[in-house]
Amino acid sequence: MNTRVKLTITLDGTILSRAKTVADQKHIPLSRLIENFLQFLVNPHVYCFKCGERFDSSNSKICLKCGWIICPKCGACGCGLSEETIAAVYHMRRVYEDLLAGKVKRE
Repeated sequence: MNTRVKLTITLDGTILSRAKTVADQKHIPLSRLIENFLQFLVNPHVYCFKCGERFDSSNSKICLKCGWIICPKCGACGCGLSEETIAAVYHMRRVYEDLLAGKVKRE
C-alpha cells in the first residue's frame, strides 16, 4: 500500500512562482516533480548510452579500465568512446550531480 503524506517545504518565492508556471505549461503537478526528484535521489537510475536500457546505477559494476558504470544488458562502458563524447557525457553528469547536491546557482 502506497501511503501519501503531506509535506511542507520552504522555497524562494521567485523560484516557486517560475516553477509553477513551467509545471503548468507542461501539465505536471509540482508534487509529482518533487516526488520524482526524491525518488531519483534514493533510487538513482541511468540509461545506457549504447542500448538505451534503464538500470539502477547504485548496484552496477564499474569498469576497472575506464571507471564508467557497465550496462548490465549490453556490457557497454566508456571504453572505445571518442574524447569528445566522453567530455560531453562528463559535463552532462556534472549538471545532474549539481542538481542533486543542490549546487545549481540562482540567478
